[in-house]
Amino acid sequence: MAHVEETATVVCGTTKGDLELELHRAWSPHGYDRAVDLFERGYYDHTHFFRAVPNFLVQFGITYSADPNLVQLGRSTIPDDPQLPHKIPFEPGTISFAGGGPNSRTSQLFIAYRGASSFGQELWETPIGKVVGGFEHALDFYSYGDMPPWGAGPVQGKIHGGREYIDQEFP
Repeated sequence: MAHVEETATVVCGTTKGDLELELHRAWSPHGYDRAVDLFERGYYDHTHFFRAVPNFLVQFGITYSADPNLVQLGRSTIPDDPQLPHKIPFEPGTISFAGGGPNSRTSQLFIAYRGASSFGQELWETPIGKVVGGFEHALDFYSYGDMPPWGAGPVQGKIHGGREYIDQEFP
């Protein structure tokens, strides 16, 4: 779904306080359109920030929706965006889709906790926006560390099974 607006503001309520996200279509047209579509459809409602790695990033984007069409939309991939003539730097609060290879972005987003020149080297690591309010709340998220095998955080595959896993194992 293409969106006419060039920027979008999204407020994410968290247990620590609200995060205000500002998304930019010019930075990542495919990423922007996907993110705005998912936010508008409620895909991210009541989801967890399931991967919080201090001094690195926090990640979210696995829905608990009972709507199979919405779940399928979130699992479908979008193409990488064209390379911009100038790179948008990853600074603290930069938002990007998580991806694992060419054209692999689905629904998972991350917020960079710090500037990182290692981010943005691949086309699937394209910033789509930034946190413009409440970033201090994101920095205050509890961390179980990275995902296994690098840490004691949640297993992504189990999160897809429903929120009970997170509620019981990672209160």
